[in-house]
Amino acid sequence: MKGRIWFILGILLFLGLMVVVEYNQPKRFVWTPTFGRYDHQPFGCAVFDELISEAWPEEYWVSRYSFQELTYDSTNYAVVAIAQHMDLTRTDVDALLELAEQGSKILLAATTFSVHLTDTLHFRCFPSYFRVQELRNYASALKSREPIYWVGDTARYAPRTFQFFPQLCGSYFSKRDSLSTSLAEIQVTGYQARWARGEYEEPDSVAETDTATVSVAFSMPVGEGEITLVSTPLLLTNYGVLDGANATYALRLLSRMTDLPLIRTEVYGSPDIEPQSPLRYFLSQRSLRWAVYLTMATILLFMVFTARRRQRPIPVVRAPGNKSLEFTELIGTLYYRKKNHADLVRKKFTYLAEQLRRHMQTDIEDETDDEALCRRIARKTGLDEGNLRILFRGLRPVMHGDREISEELMKAYIDRMNEIINQL
Repeated sequence: MKGRIWFILGILLFLGLMVVVEYNQPKRFVWTPTFGRYDHQPFGCAVFDELISEAWPEEYWVSRYSFQELTYDSTNYAVVAIAQHMDLTRTDVDALLELAEQGSKILLAATTFSVHLTDTLHFRCFPSYFRVQELRNYASALKSREPIYWVGDTARYAPRTFQFFPQLCGSYFSKRDSLSTSLAEIQVTGYQARWARGEYEEPDSVAETDTATVSVAFSMPVGEGEITLVSTPLLLTNYGVLDGANATYALRLLSRMTDLPLIRTEVYGSPDIEPQSPLRYFLSQRSLRWAVYLTMATILLFMVFTARRRQRPIPVVRAPGNKSLEFTELIGTLYYRKKNHADLVRKKFTYLAEQLRRHMQTDIEDETDDEALCRRIARKTGLDEGNLRILFRGLRPVMHGDREISEELMKAYIDRMNEIINQL
């Protein structure tokens, strides 16, 4: 027995030593832009989200709502989308304009934009491609940073210069609508200056002294709202807000929308958010990953050394009783106490989906075309198509877990779903 205890203590001491050694090793950064809410690497947005959530006077949350989905809600929002390449479709652009017309304020940050957006808002963006090796070479050479001049909102903010590495702000707007207002500008030289003036044919030699001032952020009114375009998305990441006092640059861009609840959508350009379980986090960190591996190896060795037959009393197995009624009462009491109305609606929706799938071969969990879905259900059940659209429009946010409802609204939703089931 003493030998086993000393063996376990030795293994635990060894694991602790390994964790300490791995923890004190220099951290390796990944310079791939992800703009993910859980990414603490330089070009993730975990620190950015924490900063904004603390500084924002209204509500702030990160979601995967598209612009089209946001139009279903009559509430005006401040919407932020950050990506390397803002590939918006015609449907996205139409929804974007509809949101702005209603009074929402939208900020799009990317190095390139889709042709549907550039043609609609009448601007042109000079593209750039981030290469981490160029940034490393520039920083290692101890070259001076380049300035970004804040020129917007002069009534609220004084002009100010922010210093950034040029590799992070290589894109700029060479053309913008006459109704727009420039917020931040940089100076470009050489062929970029000629490109900014509309001289697209590059000569054999361009004077480096040829300069031009171009905008890297501008805003334009659309209806009752406003659209802000930013060509420096990497400055709105963890690295950008932690780089000296340059967090002020991001806050000034967002300050135009402080009177509205803020949503940062990850639909455009950000990777899908995977479930963040404790084990997944452990495996993502090198020191914790090795701790897990060594623990598993220790458990395996412990099983090998203790794998001998032991006599144990045979338990008395009683016939299982019927606890269905008690279980139902327990679940009902649990929901009544927790007031989890949205979860009851989700379970009823799942049952409705199964009934429609069985009787009509219709999948109501597919959100691609609610119009055709409501039309088909109306023809089958004889219910009003307009009421069905209102019902599904209210149920979608509840099914996504993004909306809490009252007891009265829960009863109304369940009654409407029962009405559909009774008509099948």
